[in-house]
Amino acid sequence: MKLTHIRLLSGLAAVLLLSSCQSQKAPERYKQDGLVFVDEIEPVKGRTDVYQSMARAVKYNVDNASLNLNKKIFTQDPNQDPKTVIKNIMNSDINDRSSLLEASNVLEYAIIYGISHLQEKRPTAELGLYLKSSQHLALATIRAHHDTWFAMKKIKELDRLLAKENKNLEALKQKQERQGVLSPEDIEYKKNLEVALLKLNEIRSALAFRQTEYSQLIQANPEKLELEGRRFYELEDFDRKYNLEIFQESAVRHRTEFAAAKENGKIYSYVEVRDNAIRDYPEIARLDINGVSLGHELYEKELRDRALLIANNLVDAVTAYQKATPLFKDSLRRRAFDELGAAIMAQIQINYCLVKLADVDYQHLGHEIAKKKKEVLALEKRARTGNMQNLDLLNQKIKLIELQRRQSQVNAERAVSLRSLYFNAGLSPFSKRNLKLSVKEITALLRTSFNKDLVEMLSAVSEEIKRLPKPKKNDWAKEDNWLENLMKQPVQKPKKTEAAKAVQPVARKNEKTVVGKRLQLGAYMDKNNVAPDWERITSKLPELKNYPTKIEPGEVSGVVFWRLFIEPEAKDVQPLCRKILDNGLECLVR
Repeated sequence: MKLTHIRLLSGLAAVLLLSSCQSQKAPERYKQDGLVFVDEIEPVKGRTDVYQSMARAVKYNVDNASLNLNKKIFTQDPNQDPKTVIKNIMNSDINDRSSLLEASNVLEYAIIYGISHLQEKRPTAELGLYLKSSQHLALATIRAHHDTWFAMKKIKELDRLLAKENKNLEALKQKQERQGVLSPEDIEYKKNLEVALLKLNEIRSALAFRQTEYSQLIQANPEKLELEGRRFYELEDFDRKYNLEIFQESAVRHRTEFAAAKENGKIYSYVEVRDNAIRDYPEIARLDINGVSLGHELYEKELRDRALLIANNLVDAVTAYQKATPLFKDSLRRRAFDELGAAIMAQIQINYCLVKLADVDYQHLGHEIAKKKKEVLALEKRARTGNMQNLDLLNQKIKLIELQRRQSQVNAERAVSLRSLYFNAGLSPFSKRNLKLSVKEITALLRTSFNKDLVEMLSAVSEEIKRLPKPKKNDWAKEDNWLENLMKQPVQKPKKTEAAKAVQPVARKNEKTVVGKRLQLGAYMDKNNVAPDWERITSKLPELKNYPTKIEPGEVSGVVFWRLFIEPEAKDVQPLCRKILDNGLECLVR
């Protein structure tokens, strides 16, 4: 199975943050009473767990990290305009980077840029950047701590294996010195052994590099570090009953962006924000209706495309607000906050997907590791072994180590994605006042706060969200011929619901409709999604506006949906459908 869904650190850490993760003194223009770190670095005491790691990383780096983020958000450099930054994030060429992670990063940048420029007071915006930097550092530390804990254990195993195999290689070299030449079998064995040793050394070097990065991040002596990393406790805890709506509803209640909107005269409800996002960006809702599974590449593509569209729209809305005359300021600011809400909803959905997909990756790797362990054990139990058999065993051990390393990464990255999801929901224990405490006090605060996050979020969920019905399983829509099967179902008109009117296309005069020769362009759970999707379809093929258009209701297994049809002339049906499909749209001849 291809591991496609979570790689690298988290959020914008790799894009905006880590270049500033050095405990340097802030510029003189920053007063000391405004800084978090002004004292000597505290030495590490005892075993370092993930909470102490976060406390140290944030306290010792947040001043410079927030300054760096501030410069990037408020830069006047035309080469660093927000559209260019968004493009660079989406096109970043980093190995194993998931397109969903890039989508989350793009939305994170757009959200930070948007709220920073919508705040009327610059100090308030800068405080927001300070808290965002704290979150990014915490996420980077979660990943680094877990990677380092794995590295410390695995390096010891690698050193034993390297010592043994280097001894075998040295024996071959001595044999060659004694005899002057090796047999063809020994030459082949020596060549392959050197390749295997090179792989082992590369793995060890990569693990050692992670240790160095981690030590620099938390400002600790790597030689004196002892880590506690067997469990991340609630950082690994994700009950499947915590659905997407719970996190989104919490965001509307807790996020500072919605508090800022309230200060500017706009009070949002969860339902309003959700409906705005669905109305303006219906593509994912359409995939859900059609039963496209989360792991499908089309789902990932639509999430990514929607994220890019929302990010650019948010930046455009903020730019329009900044350039507007006083007469239009209020209305354009409200529009920008609408886009900001859509971006927050989309980012939560992406990170929710990342957590679920990490579960799939972790489980798959667990099966692969179990199989590989059996293979290694069988090779170790062979009665008779020679050089080539020992080499085979060594190569299988290397593959096992690589699988274990990947599983460890997925486990850490899952914890990162889950904590990102909680941050997205508006739950964060960081404040400038708290970060001025000692490392021990911050550690205790983080441990307590992180444990309370989920309880507070669930207790704040409105009764309306709790009563939301679970979506019905559209198993019929997961089959390759889901649309054909759907059309064969008997259509029952919903009670007390009038048939929807057409989406105002320009009809050709004197056109005769051919019965049974229509083209279905989509099926929708919500009738309100038809008009925006029609705009999307006709933006790709404007000529479709020339055909009569109809929207018809239907019901399958108790689920009401709406179908969008166009009615071309008989001779145009097949060629037009092929053209629609070639443009990446849906089409079914009925």
